Amino acid sequence: MKKPLPRKYPHSLTLDGALVELRLMSVDDGPALTDFIGRLPVHDLLFVRRNISHPRVISAWLAALGERITSLVAVAGGEIVGCSAVVTDALSWSPHVGDLRILVKPSWRGCGLGRVLTEESFAQALAQGLEKLTVQMTVDQSAAIAVFEDLGFRPESVLRNHVKDHDGKTYDLALLSLEVSQLHLRSRARGMSSALNE
Repeated sequence: MKKPLPRKYPHSLTLDGALVELRLMSVDDGPALTDFIGRLPVHDLLFVRRNISHPRVISAWLAALGERITSLVAVAGGEIVGCSAVVTDALSWSPHVGDLRILVKPSWRGCGLGRVLTEESFAQALAQGLEKLTVQMTVDQSAAIAVFEDLGFRPESVLRNHVKDHDGKTYDLALLSLEVSQLHLRSRARGMSSALNE
């Protein structure tokens, strides 16, 4: 399979009449990222392996950019309204697998921003030579699960009582995956060629 060139950033698009700039996340995004995460419902953060509302976790995220993590931010009106991350671990037994994380500000949901960030992350995964992407979320996030399934992800497992919120309530966690080798076929069928630089 031919590896596509990474997309050129920044890249602008219009969603629901609003101009959105997609660009690679940088260390300078720390304060804006902290503000963005602080405005998300706590339940939205439960699918991320670490508590990204903690300043040390945000610092570690920013420090890993370009090495273990490739992240994009979506900026509109001077603020971050969404972000993505493809997280890899070259020292694990799964260096060919990327863990995909997508976060979107509640007022920006339903306009296609999550799908755009996911498709852009597909291009990043292909450019990195990854073979598989995984995504996880609590099972009650049915709309998000439906979007990922529509993009080709398939359920792998459900981990019972796997995450616990600040109040001690536990939630089941769904794990979905996508074989990246099938991405070109799916992208052509769905018209994602611009995101994948074909």
